Amino acid sequence: MNPMDLIYFHPAWQVVFTLLGFYAAWLGLQRFRSLHLGQTVPFARGRHMLLGKLALGGVILGAVGGTIMVRWIWHRWLASGPHAWLGMAVVALALFGLIMGLYLERHPGGRKGPALLHGLVNLLVLALCLVQFYFGDGLMDALTE
Repeated sequence: MNPMDLIYFHPAWQVVFTLLGFYAAWLGLQRFRSLHLGQTVPFARGRHMLLGKLALGGVILGAVGGTIMVRWIWHRWLASGPHAWLGMAVVALALFGLIMGLYLERHPGGRKGPALLHGLVNLLVLALCLVQFYFGDGLMDALTE
């Protein structure tokens, strides 16, 4: 199989799981409102946990897949420059966010500090994913010329 046949799969995958992440973040915002702003709002905890796991796991798997594709196409690791290095940071932060989320899932009870850290790290992951779309678009242009 020609690796160029798969060239669009990685970005499409990452977009889907980033969008899921934004939905999970919106659900998490409701928890932030109740914990930190004292507002009485419903929190779809189960949906937030499911979508958060899917989004973070999907972004991590997508980064691994992108790394493998780069190795296959260019026969080197980290050949995509800033996109690769930023991807490594995204994976590290996503792993941290996922571990924090699993901790909060197993130890519920309104812990403000860990919940806030979890949310901020995951918002950073989403922001970096948007930056990755910019760098990735440049790579797609170079590969498809």
